[in-house]
Amino acid sequence: MTSTSFRVRSGVALLVFMAGCGTAKEGTAPRSSRVEPVPPPESVWLPAGHFEMGSPAGEPGRDVDEGPRTEVSFERFQMDVTPVTARAFAARREQVRAKDPQARWWSDAETPAEWLGRCNLDSERTDHPVNCVDWRAARAYCELVGGALPTEAEWEYAVRASTASAFWWGESFDAKHVVGSVSCASRGCLGGTAPVVHAGPRCNGWGLCDMAGNVWQWTATGYQERLGEDAPPEASGVPEKPVHRGGSWLNHMPSLFRSAHRGLAYPKNGLTGVGFRCVHRP
Repeated sequence: MTSTSFRVRSGVALLVFMAGCGTAKEGTAPRSSRVEPVPPPESVWLPAGHFEMGSPAGEPGRDVDEGPRTEVSFERFQMDVTPVTARAFAARREQVRAKDPQARWWSDAETPAEWLGRCNLDSERTDHPVNCVDWRAARAYCELVGGALPTEAEWEYAVRASTASAFWWGESFDAKHVVGSVSCASRGCLGGTAPVVHAGPRCNGWGLCDMAGNVWQWTATGYQERLGEDAPPEASGVPEKPVHRGGSWLNHMPSLFRSAHRGLAYPKNGLTGVGFRCVHRP
């Protein structure tokens, strides 16, 4: 098996956050009212280390673009404990708009009729992950809070949390670890997202929650068919085909929740199953 190696380093200013797990209280910000301050989301430090990105040839459900397995090394960095919530995004959406006028998102009332489920902005689902946000909006939000979207390699390093199994919890799918539609056996049958959590079976060994399920998560990486290759830079700074990771409430196929699975089909299929979280690099 061919293996390549590259080292990931970072050079972005760090906005310091509390480490550890717990419940974060955030203020609300309706579009027409005064924007109240929202504390930054809780983050955890992920240790420096290295891992093999991708999946072995014999892993059930493996896709051909999950290789060749690629050794990646990291200095320590921080990642949000949960996906960004609808409440947190709503509090900053005017700042997001000012930072990137081309950023797009959809509210509950604006959910396109052909999309399964609902968009969470401007609904009572304020503690659910924000969904229906495009890549530009996600990038702008992370930059506003002093972070960035994770690279695809950072995301897989984080979800694995030192594991090498197909799923972060083991080799076999277990529905208690994800918010998804596997148990009801058809795409989108769950009906929608769930509130974020800060502890329990949906959190991996590093304290990161909903890394698999609830919403797919945007990464900063442009798609290439082979791991370890960099997509050519776009003049706009926006990847032509940004990779998203993790699986969502919509998905009913267990293999889509594997740590190495790479998502690419959006926004063609709608964005009710796509959200994001941020990293903060020293």
